[in-house]
Amino acid sequence: MLTKISSLIAGLYVRYMPRFWLAMKPQYQAAFGIAIVVTVWLLTGLLSFGGHAVKTEAKTNEIPSVRVTMLNAQPRDATITVRGRTQALHEVDVRAEVDGVVSALHFEKGDRVKRGQVLCEIKLNDRGARATQAKAQMAQAKKELEVAQELYKEGFRSKTQLAGSNATYEAARAGASTMDIQLANTRMRAPFDGVVDDRYVDVGDYMTVGGKCAMVIAPEPFLAVGTVSEEEVGQIAIGNKASASLVTGQTVEGHVRFVADRADQTTRTFRVEVELPNPDAALRDGVSADIHIPVKRLAAHKISPGILVLDDSGTVGVRAVANGIVHFLPVHIISDGPDGMWVAGLPDHINVITVGQEFVTNGERVKAVLEKAAS
Repeated sequence: MLTKISSLIAGLYVRYMPRFWLAMKPQYQAAFGIAIVVTVWLLTGLLSFGGHAVKTEAKTNEIPSVRVTMLNAQPRDATITVRGRTQALHEVDVRAEVDGVVSALHFEKGDRVKRGQVLCEIKLNDRGARATQAKAQMAQAKKELEVAQELYKEGFRSKTQLAGSNATYEAARAGASTMDIQLANTRMRAPFDGVVDDRYVDVGDYMTVGGKCAMVIAPEPFLAVGTVSEEEVGQIAIGNKASASLVTGQTVEGHVRFVADRADQTTRTFRVEVELPNPDAALRDGVSADIHIPVKRLAAHKISPGILVLDDSGTVGVRAVANGIVHFLPVHIISDGPDGMWVAGLPDHINVITVGQEFVTNGERVKAVLEKAAS
């Protein structure tokens, strides 16, 4: 059976194929046959792709749809936000003014102290005796001056002798006063009401002039300190309201107390100090804080940061639709928070693209689908 079928196919092949084809060797016939099949297949694919291209072109001619939200401007305080830290307004290292061995300490770290309270004492050694001697010398010089004044009145002393007695008395009085100061300086006192933040000596330590006894920090008022740029410093004035948000979670209201007139030579920024109340001594020195300074009232829009785009020059803005045409509008960011971002620079009423802004370009015609009206 198979033999008959093969003979039949061979007969048909010889009968219908051209003579030049039959004259070629079998391997050439096979090669040309494969080439013909591949060519037909490629032509079929091109025709199919051309039809698809026509369909695609037809689709691209359709007007794209985007979702828009109507935004209405609201009055808003423009705020300058500065990264800074807290700092005590008054912070002093209490230092020794005389040499000696520490004989007593009257505080512990963290204690609240009053102005004039004794913190450290230095041994008197012979200072007490020398003070007593100086007072005795002053008393003797005073008596001699009184006698000299009586004798001068009676004519038994010259004016020069009287002046010498007076000079002796003044020198003795100065020596007694000096020893009183020496005695007073053996006791180091708090310069103001505050909190002892550090202790530098123990009983028995030897202190030289200038040696540190303790650090005292005034708890109120406190400062929040930061720096602002050249563009921002002109908008800030002393007395402006301000607030500080600390990393500890505290937020404290205050006011601007200082704005530098000279820029830092390295950073070209200006120091700004905000005074903060601290009646319960809850604030600590050196805590990181965001300082917020409202500078002016303007019309602003609240948006989601996700709708912001960049134009070809890198400017931040949004894409809006007016009369069916896409427009890129630059914005100025006023503030940013977990509930949204406030921006300025837009018309009072505007349809902003919220979905599809990445796929359209400036000047393109679109179909705007209103999503939600903002209040």
